[in-house]
Amino acid sequence: MCTPALAFAGISGVGSAIADRQAKMAQYRAQKAAVDRSNYMARQDYLNKIQISAFKDQRKADLFKAQLEAQAASVTAMHRQKDINQLEQARASTANQLKLQEKVAEAQFEGQEKLAESIRAQGTILASGMSAGQSTMLTLTDVERQLGQSQAAVNASLFNARQSFGLQEYNTLLSQYAADSQAFNNVIAAPMTPEASFKTVRPVKMAAPEKPGMLGSIMTGFSAGVKTGSGIGHSNPDLPWWSTKS
Repeated sequence: MCTPALAFAGISGVGSAIADRQAKMAQYRAQKAAVDRSNYMARQDYLNKIQISAFKDQRKADLFKAQLEAQAASVTAMHRQKDINQLEQARASTANQLKLQEKVAEAQFEGQEKLAESIRAQGTILASGMSAGQSTMLTLTDVERQLGQSQAAVNASLFNARQSFGLQEYNTLLSQYAADSQAFNNVIAAPMTPEASFKTVRPVKMAAPEKPGMLGSIMTGFSAGVKTGSGIGHSNPDLPWWSTKS
């Protein structure tokens, strides 16, 4: 026969066990949800960082490629400009040589003309029938002196022409050197190879909380039942509260 104390103890024990189990399971589910949410957010952050690193590395690669192409184009432009400078130097040098050749030809023609005039003058003096003597020698000497002066003037003009040619050639080469230097200075420096981003650290997955066992709730219910039964007691003071005897 079930006594009231035993009945209430049973009800209290079962109720306490169920309540304890529900509370522990609710706490377990809340903790597990928090861990799952934390793991999910950590993984999403990890994936986002990987995508950002990949995007940055691609931008670096694209920029490096563009810089390499620009540097190669500047080198090509430099060589093209140096070829143009060489052609211009050759053209200017040819023009200077033609001018010098014209001066040399003029000087040679003028020298031959002065020599012919001197010969004609000497012939005229000798053919004039002038009596030989100091006067004739002085006249011939004066003609030779004039020829010498004319030749000296021609030689001086030729020397000046050659000196002018040398200066013009020097200036031409100097201009070419300056133009080549400017073309070289316009070359873009070779870009530095970009460094890849550091590898994204994989997050450590948090372990889920351990699921509570039934034994704890059972023991809680048992303790509650014993406490309730002890509080009510048996109808017969001489018997323990759990006794079924009347």
